[in-house]
Amino acid sequence: MGGSHPYKKIKIFFFLGLDTYPIITYKQISCNNNSNRKEYIMQPLRKDHVDYYKDLTNRKFDTQVNIVETEIDSQAEEIVNKKINQFPKELGFDKMIKELDKRCKALIKFQSEKAQIEYKLEMEAKKVADDIEDRFKRFQKLRKWETSISTVKVKEENAVDYITKKLRKVCFEEAEKFVRSKHKLYHALENKREKCLTILHTGSHIQPTLTELSKEMSTARIQLDIPTSLLALPSK
Repeated sequence: MGGSHPYKKIKIFFFLGLDTYPIITYKQISCNNNSNRKEYIMQPLRKDHVDYYKDLTNRKFDTQVNIVETEIDSQAEEIVNKKINQFPKELGFDKMIKELDKRCKALIKFQSEKAQIEYKLEMEAKKVADDIEDRFKRFQKLRKWETSISTVKVKEENAVDYITKKLRKVCFEEAEKFVRSKHKLYHALENKREKCLTILHTGSHIQPTLTELSKEMSTARIQLDIPTSLLALPSK
């Protein structure tokens, strides 16, 4: 064969992507003095072989990709460590970052001072509210108010409005008791009620009974309308 390699290789055909693969023939032809010819039939490449080596190949490549990515990350981090101090200045961020730092520190300081002032004012207001609550409860017991008072929450509600409404209620209680005690008709009503009921049980005739009942009820500012037919005298 012209002094070339002693073996001539014939093309190998692979039919991939099929569920079954045909037998793949690999022929080796010995060209030594053109006397001996040998043919070898190799094992077919089955689908399970392809699937296995495909998975193995992918896993090995994935592992290698991770190794390379780690190398890239490490090298990039080295560059960052060398450049980071000057990088913001190169892009014109250095002065802006200093200004931001100044503003943030001022904000944090204000918030801290604000919290301290807020707490101080809250405690001062709470002390006054507690004194008002104690005083209210003493008067409640002394004057027998029905209205009670709860702990005043100076931060969660309008404390002044809450206390003012409570005082208005107890003021009304006292005013009502005073008016009731001085009201003559109020105290006379029960007596007049009993008298009217007694009139109904006298056993007298209906005309004089209703007439007397109407008169007594009028003294209590109660009008009793009696049909005229009931007041008429019986016919002879």
